[in-house]
Amino acid sequence: MGWWRAPDSRVVRSLRSGGVIAILALAAASPSAAGERMFVGYYPSWMDAANPADCGVDAASKLACVSPVYSHVIIAFAKPDFAWDGASWTDTGLDFKLPPAGVRRAVDALHRRNMRVLLAVGGQKYVNWAALAAEGKAGRSGPVTAALTRVVSDLDLDGLDVDYEARDGAVDQIGEYADAISAMRRAADQAGRGKILSLAGWSTGADCTAATGLEGCGGRASIWPTPVGRERLLFRDGDVLSKINIINIMSYDGGTESYDPVAAWKLYRDLVPSRIVVNIGFETAPQGWGDATLVINDDDAACRGAIVLADQFGETINRPYSVERLLESGPLAPRPNGNPRDGAMLWHLLKDQHLPACGPSAAASPREIETRAGALLGRPPADAARRDSPEGLHVQ
Repeated sequence: MGWWRAPDSRVVRSLRSGGVIAILALAAASPSAAGERMFVGYYPSWMDAANPADCGVDAASKLACVSPVYSHVIIAFAKPDFAWDGASWTDTGLDFKLPPAGVRRAVDALHRRNMRVLLAVGGQKYVNWAALAAEGKAGRSGPVTAALTRVVSDLDLDGLDVDYEARDGAVDQIGEYADAISAMRRAADQAGRGKILSLAGWSTGADCTAATGLEGCGGRASIWPTPVGRERLLFRDGDVLSKINIINIMSYDGGTESYDPVAAWKLYRDLVPSRIVVNIGFETAPQGWGDATLVINDDDAACRGAIVLADQFGETINRPYSVERLLESGPLAPRPNGNPRDGAMLWHLLKDQHLPACGPSAAASPREIETRAGALLGRPPADAARRDSPEGLHVQ
């Protein structure tokens, strides 16, 4: 993610090498939305504020007011060397102002609107994965895995999100990456049946290089440097893939001169089994790297940063960098290996500061993205009532 910015499944378990591996027949989904497109939003704990008075929920956190246009909300970021005492955020990496009990009430409010809530581990700032990966490699729960299990249970979360960015995710750390995924899958499973494990895929992680082989990219090699191709290498291990339910692609922070988010989504979609939901990623401008300026509609692309000039293989694109194009040419376009729940991810829900102009209009804001993407994906309206619904049902 970068610090400025990674039908309800029934788990079929099999014993392998003395451990329990969760093999999912279908990607985990919202309990009431078996056929609905997914829309994932990351929520930055360090920007949490008091709940607006008009939100109408009994929870003193703005988290409780996230729009029901989102199917899944991912709280960012916990440290990979996580510890949990149940009463504070000490040694967690999270920066909520409220104690855990207050955040639990906010999670309960989202659940009553049939939204799933996950916890992201990692990010650009937190890169000490060694202890968690060692527990994954050992094939048994250790202190960090157990702590993650407890926080998922205590906050009634629906799962975990792997946001592995150690040393920018260098490809020589694939073993640690895989072991961390194993540990986090175990932590989620120990917290209860049907828990989700999502993964934040690197922007160029599905690109091809000499190391990955070029077959999956039509014989072309990416022009980008390391960590290009890291997920393509990681996913050679089918056991790793079996642990993952959702991939949210960090398809941003690549500029527009030699990076196309649509190409990135197609590469990931073709790389992994169709049971895994693959979401294309949005980030509002200014982004952490490059001059990309995301706009809402194709017709809004009135500045240089809103035009994708070429893709990561040097092929000319000259198409808008817009929510409209990214969805209609990506997840909403027919694809043989597609999942009917493929959708979008936004980094992050509260990033609306310093939006630049793009011609006569401003760059896309989080609220505008919610409205346009939500409509394209068939999600509930972004301005739908955000009040607690006593009739709401939270189903594991």
